[in-house]
Amino acid sequence: MSTNFEFSPVPRWVWVYNFDENNVFTGTLNFYVAPHTGLPAQCTTVKCSPKSGQVGVWDGTRWQYVDDFRGSVYWDTHGREYVMMELAPLPADAVTVAPPDATPGNVLLFSNGAWQQIEDRTGQTYYTADGHAQTVPDAYFVLPEGCTVTPPNTAFDHWDGKQWVTDEDQLHTAQVATAKDELAQRMSDATAAIAPLQDADELQSASEAEAAALIAWKKYRLELSRVDINTAPNVVWPERP
Repeated sequence: MSTNFEFSPVPRWVWVYNFDENNVFTGTLNFYVAPHTGLPAQCTTVKCSPKSGQVGVWDGTRWQYVDDFRGSVYWDTHGREYVMMELAPLPADAVTVAPPDATPGNVLLFSNGAWQQIEDRTGQTYYTADGHAQTVPDAYFVLPEGCTVTPPNTAFDHWDGKQWVTDEDQLHTAQVATAKDELAQRMSDATAAIAPLQDADELQSASEAEAAALIAWKKYRLELSRVDINTAPNVVWPERP
């Protein structure tokens, strides 16, 4: 109730200014006041006269005028539309400029005072500095420092901020290990092929073809024993019989 209202023994009509449970001005009413009665709750006789775009809030003594954005349409920085429903300042990232339609494959971003269209890379692959592949989780993902969308050339590359640099020592060690495994498999295959042919030869029951095959496989195994795996990845492998 207004602090300047006084009771009177005579009936009268007064203009009252109503406010809601949050003390926000809701409207004006020409109210009949009977003799020796007061005003109804949540009103005052103090005039409320906000400027355009503002609303009055009663503080118990006077009206405070604040910007009223209720009903206003705004967008977040990604172009999603909202309507202001409560009496409060607009969110810090609110944009009041309507966004354009995004072209296919792009999304909107409000930056530096204007709407921009950026490529939607959701689901694409990017790489950390040590070459590990990661997936872009959403359209607004910001590539972390030290990462790149350019794939590495080998498993032993490191991104230096501009290009992939290969650790040649690690790469060569891995290539030699691969060649070593291949050599072991080739030797195993040769030994398995020689075994029954050797049995036939020792029992003097080998055919001409088996005798020739035994020689070819033994020659192949000998050549394998002379292979230098340290020349990997340029190892020259003997021809398999």
